Amino acid sequence: MRFNLLLAGGAAIASLGMSSSVTAAGMWKCAQADGAVLFSDGGGAGCQEVTALPELQSARMPPARTPIQLQGKIEREVPLLSKTPPLPLSSSPFAATTRDIPSLSYHDLPPGLRSQGWSMPNKGDITMVHFEIAHLPAGNGPQISTDDHFKGEARSALGTAVLAAAKATRYDPRFLHVRMTMPIGSIFMAGLRVDGPSAGVAWTVAVTSVLLGDTLRSDVCLSGTMDIHLRVGWVGGLEHKIEGCHILTNFRVMLLPAGQNTFAITDKGMARSIQVREVATLAEAYEITTGQPLRPAP
Repeated sequence: MRFNLLLAGGAAIASLGMSSSVTAAGMWKCAQADGAVLFSDGGGAGCQEVTALPELQSARMPPARTPIQLQGKIEREVPLLSKTPPLPLSSSPFAATTRDIPSLSYHDLPPGLRSQGWSMPNKGDITMVHFEIAHLPAGNGPQISTDDHFKGEARSALGTAVLAAAKATRYDPRFLHVRMTMPIGSIFMAGLRVDGPSAGVAWTVAVTSVLLGDTLRSDVCLSGTMDIHLRVGWVGGLEHKIEGCHILTNFRVMLLPAGQNTFAITDKGMARSIQVREVATLAEAYEITTGQPLRPAP
């Protein structure tokens, strides 16, 4: 998962240890189709180079997000809904439930600032993402939405996570309402923008646990993509993300995609009392995080 910061005011500049007179070579200000202004370390259409950090104060949050549309995607990617005769799917009511899920990320300064000697001592970070999951009695869903902190790739990953959870538990996704938000902990976080699919496995586990009525361990953080075939995919920045896992002291286990563990990651984990474990499938990740097997919903 990637973070893009819509920096606003001197507080953000101070948090990086910079003064407002520092130039921002290598950073670009790009106008988005929805009217938002995104700062990036690469140019392109609609972009102009930022010559001084005070320009960062012009960013604003985009309009409210519309719900994620998945109706056509359901027919294509959840084969349980397109078989003839259809396999039985559960649509049993369940209590509206919330989940607070750790999402790991890493971020760095633009190349232009790094070339001037600026650095970030800790590139790993962790954000608690809030889920509201409920049953839709009318079966007119799935209704999936996020707040303005989440960008395109992250929103798409959430859609895949909901469909993967439904497929894994044989639950009809048309009866699901899922909303994902990021609680604001500070003025600085109000400008945080989250993108990328690397929290997909964590989000899938969250939705699945509600459908099955299982509780989640409070000491496990996860990083990995999730596809509709219930496979955990590779992600970047794991050597930094384990630092994010260590920020909150209750985490003792980090799950990452099979084949991505390295000596450096294991060594960092041992130094921080974090056990590193690899998982290849949703079933493996789910059993570790809940202590229960992945199974059909009641």
